[in-house]
Amino acid sequence: MDTPFIDKVKQIILDHLDDEKFGVSKLASEIGWSRSHTFKKVKFVTGISVNQFIKETRLQEAAKLILNSNFTASEISYKVGFSSPSYFNKCFSKYYGITPGEYKEKPLLIDPDEKIVSSRIKKFQFALYFLGAALLIFGIFSVIKSKTPPDEISIAVLYFDDHSPESDIQWFCNGLTEEIIEKLAGIKKLLVSSRTSVKQFRNTNTPIKEIAKNLEVNYILASSVSKSKNSDSVRIITQLINIKDKHVWSNTYDESIENSLKLQNDVSKRIVKQLDLTLSPDEIRNIEKYPTDNKEAYNLFLQAEYQKSLFNKIAFNKAFPLYEQSIALDSNFVEAYLGLSKMWLIGGLVWGLYNEQEAWKNSKQLLLKARSIDSVNHEIEYNLHLGLFYYDWDFEATEKYYQKRLLQSDYKNITGVLLDYAIKTGRYSEAFLINERYIKKSPKTSHLYSFKAEILMFLGKKDAALELLEKYNALFSDDMYYLRGSTRTYFYLKEFEKSRNQLKRIRIQFPNENPSILVWLDAVFAKMDGENENAALYIDQLMNLYETHSSGSPAWFIALYYCYFKDYENTFIWLQKSYDRHEVEMTWLREEPLLIPLRDDQKYKDLFDKVGFSKIN
Repeated sequence: MDTPFIDKVKQIILDHLDDEKFGVSKLASEIGWSRSHTFKKVKFVTGISVNQFIKETRLQEAAKLILNSNFTASEISYKVGFSSPSYFNKCFSKYYGITPGEYKEKPLLIDPDEKIVSSRIKKFQFALYFLGAALLIFGIFSVIKSKTPPDEISIAVLYFDDHSPESDIQWFCNGLTEEIIEKLAGIKKLLVSSRTSVKQFRNTNTPIKEIAKNLEVNYILASSVSKSKNSDSVRIITQLINIKDKHVWSNTYDESIENSLKLQNDVSKRIVKQLDLTLSPDEIRNIEKYPTDNKEAYNLFLQAEYQKSLFNKIAFNKAFPLYEQSIALDSNFVEAYLGLSKMWLIGGLVWGLYNEQEAWKNSKQLLLKARSIDSVNHEIEYNLHLGLFYYDWDFEATEKYYQKRLLQSDYKNITGVLLDYAIKTGRYSEAFLINERYIKKSPKTSHLYSFKAEILMFLGKKDAALELLEKYNALFSDDMYYLRGSTRTYFYLKEFEKSRNQLKRIRIQFPNENPSILVWLDAVFAKMDGENENAALYIDQLMNLYETHSSGSPAWFIALYYCYFKDYENTFIWLQKSYDRHEVEMTWLREEPLLIPLRDDQKYKDLFDKVGFSKIN
């Protein structure tokens, strides 16, 4: 829970405790926020409405007065803002499970700030009685309505297996899978496992029943694609299998590759039919829509998306012309603009693939073009604000976007900027709750757990962070995002050997990846081991990256290296260079753990203001 915020709200309520008309509007005025913003914030942090929170605060203060004063229950009711003693007695009894008079006689039964155990037991017993009755009714209803489908059905669409002799259409398999996932995910009554969740089962022999149990779904769509040598025709076999490993439906399609748009729509519709789902008009349009009518443009797009998914500079360089050709064939192809823009956007961040400002300039231009075609696309809006935060340091625009998206329960599982912004502005409790919401939607998404460990670290829960990392290390041992995040978190938790081990895994599995953050860790570990020459070589490598205007924020990481070894003079020299170069990692300035000793230094305060944090304090 966001303790400072709740303490502030409680104090405001206590200052107006005897005012029975004190409510949301007056609280909002005291805080300096709008009524709706206050309502949403309190609801988000406490899980209850503002009025309920005010009432519970009044009751807690009443319990303290009953115990520590000679006032009658009637007098206390007015002192804590209730309009009548009878209403006060009713609320007190409901909240604590005991009357004010009984509490006066037996004060040890409750803590003024907690509901008593006996009340919880009563509620639990009532819940059991209610559950028993509900189960009985449900059993009778199930017999009568045995064919009625459940309100929610869950499914995992496994990646299509490439059974072609030359295995040369993986891009086609990937694209088909991800587009079907996207279409099915637009159905409210259907819970669809994310693409990240199902990737772990690609090219495995894991039994379907075990996959369904692991992903906690009712159904699995398993498919294969085979392409004849020197032919553009493909045979696709799709099978819908339930959790008991029984085939519900299967079908064979013989189509040309260029008809992939038709294929994904046909498969999606057949699944909907087999699951007996009734769709809304918007859901029907989502399944039937085509991102482009140009088949050649679409297949070029799928090939580009596959290369992008490999996430390395060689693959990105292959993807660029494919996206560009796709756009040349259909200048209104929004998804192609988005794919191309995201390569620039991501490549200019910590990975160090492209010059930061050049990357953002190119990405922003593409995003604005896409927005001119589709002005209500949430993914375009998200990526624009990601760039505004990391590249432009526009904290005011990001804050507005953050507040707008914070309480929306139906937005897509796009994690980066909302979580990162919450952490980098010190809102750890909000970040934790946001991350938990993401995990609930996509429990197998790797980087959500490295994020969670990082948040737990900032909340001061070291043991919980370590326990979580140990739990997921094996599951995500080949995932670059998770490995990078866990390496950094282990380092800050001073679990240096574990950090080294994660770093070694990255070096072995991703030998071509060498962003500044990894070189920084190499340098620190070398220095810690007394290998001064090797440390100097790593720092020279970072300095060379800086001199050649590489992305990945090399100046920032040089500053962190000097700061770790308490060379604060050089720390500020390189922080200034990082600021002058407008490096994206400067967004960490407010919350970077290594910089805590410098926070009272005027040079740090000046940078803090210039980066823009003061605009949202």
